Amino acid sequence: MTEREHLERDLRSLGPTVAWPPTPDVASRLELSPRRRRALVAAVALAVVALAAAFAVPQSRSAILRFFHLRGVSVERVGTLPRAQELPLAAGLGSPVDDAGALSVLGGPFLPAVHGTLYGRDGIVSTLLRGPVLLSEFGAPEFLKKFVTSNVEWVDVAPGVQGLWISGAPHVVFFFPGASPRLAGNVLVWATDTRTFRLEGRDLGRNDALRLAREIMGTSKG
Repeated sequence: MTEREHLERDLRSLGPTVAWPPTPDVASRLELSPRRRRALVAAVALAVVALAAAFAVPQSRSAILRFFHLRGVSVERVGTLPRAQELPLAAGLGSPVDDAGALSVLGGPFLPAVHGTLYGRDGIVSTLLRGPVLLSEFGAPEFLKKFVTSNVEWVDVAPGVQGLWISGAPHVVFFFPGASPRLAGNVLVWATDTRTFRLEGRDLGRNDALRLAREIMGTSKG
């Protein structure tokens, strides 16, 4: 897939998250030929789309170079990262919850079935894996915001399931509503129809992240 096709897909996926302003009825106010009227309406609609996409980005951030959007996660490549703290992976994950509590929050069992202590906060259920690696899951379409200057690429996690692999320099994540932004290490995020998954670890490699993701989903061939 070309860079232009990637960009087109990313902008299309961003569409549902943008509060689109109504398209003004310019044509009815101007006395134009039908051909020129159609051209003008198309130009205005295109301008509205471009402006709406731009205004979806906080004005305090650097100029946006590229959008990535995956279900409840938005990733924006920027020229300069906003200020953020470096915190331990276990910081601010919430209160311990049992499997029944996770089921209530996620609408289904936490995956994998065998896991360590679960923590719940604002609709997100998390646990720590060996590494350490942070695994977080949320069922409702929460909105995680990420700002990156590092590498971002689409990856195939499982048949019909795509993810985003973010690696290299630390990036900034707004993990919980109202929480302060923090620096994050390498991350794999992917989504099914009913849930979004996120793996994070400073030393997490791409192949290990994909292997873990497939084990979590039960699609590992090993």
